Amino acid sequence: MSTPGPLSAVLAALREGATSLDEVARGTGLARDTVSAAVDHLVRLGRIEASDLAVGCPTGGCGSCASGTETGEAGCGSTPSPRRSGPVLVALSIPRR
Repeated sequence: MSTPGPLSAVLAALREGATSLDEVARGTGLARDTVSAAVDHLVRLGRIEASDLAVGCPTGGCGSCASGTETGEAGCGSTPSPRRSGPVLVALSIPRR
């Protein structure tokens, strides 16, 4: 019997209720970097969906916001700034087919 590949293992872990990349890595025995790459690939394939969670404006102003521009200007709804810091929550879901 063959062992499932990383993409299948990650999908199975998500279907079984894994809620973080670390949890998927522990459950599958895969390295965290492998899990992260698999999730990125599954998103590109449309097998899972990722969406950023908007929680409102930070108290530190737009410069600390994930959507702030490089110069610290408001950028709500734009591409995330490369200067962003702190955690960003991504919700994963498996589309119904």
